Amino acid sequence: MNLLRSPSAMLAISLATFSASAGVPAAYADRQLNEELLREMIEFRSSAAFPEAIRALLDRVAERLVTAGFPTADIEIVTNDGIANLVARYRGTGDAEPVLTMAHVDVVDAEPDAWQEHPFRFAEIDGYYYGRGTTDNKAGAATLVANFIRLKREGFTPARDIIMVLTGDEESTGNGIGHLTSERMDLIGAEFALNTDAGGGVYDDNGEPQAFNVQTSEKLYQSFELEATNPGGHSSVPRQDNAIYALVRALGRIEGHDFPLELNDGTRAFFERSAQFAHGETGELMREVAREPFDVGVAERLADDNAFSNATLRTTCVATQLAGGHAENALPRSARATVNCRILPGHSPDEVEGVLRAVVDDESISFRRLADAFPSSPSPWNGDVAGRFDVLVSEMWAGTPVVPSMSTGATDGLWVRNVGIPVYGVSAIFESPGDVRAHGLDERIGVEEFHEAVEFWYRLLRSVAS
Repeated sequence: MNLLRSPSAMLAISLATFSASAGVPAAYADRQLNEELLREMIEFRSSAAFPEAIRALLDRVAERLVTAGFPTADIEIVTNDGIANLVARYRGTGDAEPVLTMAHVDVVDAEPDAWQEHPFRFAEIDGYYYGRGTTDNKAGAATLVANFIRLKREGFTPARDIIMVLTGDEESTGNGIGHLTSERMDLIGAEFALNTDAGGGVYDDNGEPQAFNVQTSEKLYQSFELEATNPGGHSSVPRQDNAIYALVRALGRIEGHDFPLELNDGTRAFFERSAQFAHGETGELMREVAREPFDVGVAERLADDNAFSNATLRTTCVATQLAGGHAENALPRSARATVNCRILPGHSPDEVEGVLRAVVDDESISFRRLADAFPSSPSPWNGDVAGRFDVLVSEMWAGTPVVPSMSTGATDGLWVRNVGIPVYGVSAIFESPGDVRAHGLDERIGVEEFHEAVEFWYRLLRSVAS
């Protein structure tokens, strides 16, 4: 049974499954386990500088799973480039292809002195859990582990294997998921994937659920280093060909360039569904831009109206780092800048680099890619997928629309899409748009929002595996 292509079967199973679980009280089951897991994970300093902490965290997860009754043979820690990644399999009857579930346990490091509370000590304050990784993405990892344990305790036998992958380098190289998709498809091959590291709920200005976002695609992350070089000399005798000035001119041309505006199926659906809760002219522009044929003039007005809409409608490239010169009394021998591009699906780094070179139009400026990037196609947004999420969300947050979205950032999902597995990002965590603290100071997650997300995933896993 292919749930991505069988809407009537999927909806029937969903409704039957959820009617059985609709009586779960607001104080969701296993809150203590959920919190214990999140606390344990937060208190490992699992950043790129501490690979031993990543391994220790995943060893603890494996220990928890074995204690819950999972065979050791179904839990494997795969090490690549010195970084650990965990893959665990919840065995089913094999009546359907596996589903892959995803999270990462590494975090961007944090400076303890700058935080209200120590970033690697779990704290509960005024209705929030604080700590580095609470939202990105240890809440997702704790959610998957908690539900594996809960389902095992309940004696649930899925119709398909449920695979859980917890990677250790999503915030740095992404080599963990890259290795698994290139060398260990025997561990992670699946019909489709559900990623905790994208999507999520959005509150309105009154703190009420406004939208439930499901990520169907993501922009491609590609950085370029631009460099101008020069023989230099004494600052008392300036030259006309100053490296810093040449670089500044190049960056100014990039700043002044806009990539073309366009839509794909996912972003069209995003604007169409988002229009119902957007205010005033923005909502009307969203409705108009989603209509066919695509009106570039309307899209331009929407892009000018809102920075996020602009980033959704086009490839963007922006200068993010700058360095130049070696002494205050010497002409610079070199000047360098990093330009970070977020590329729309369907376009390649080669294409974008060609555009930037043409825009700069200066052969003295060299271009270097800081890492290889690999485009991936959007995951299909169809009746099967939309219907499944509509049922679940309407049960837990009645009246909240489900909105397909494209991440302007990047996740491990890119690698999985590239091997032909559709990926849907669904953290299920509700946040206020003005209080997103991932990678920033005093990262936190609402206590109730965390437990609601765990419950959502419990129902989702029972649904897709029934």
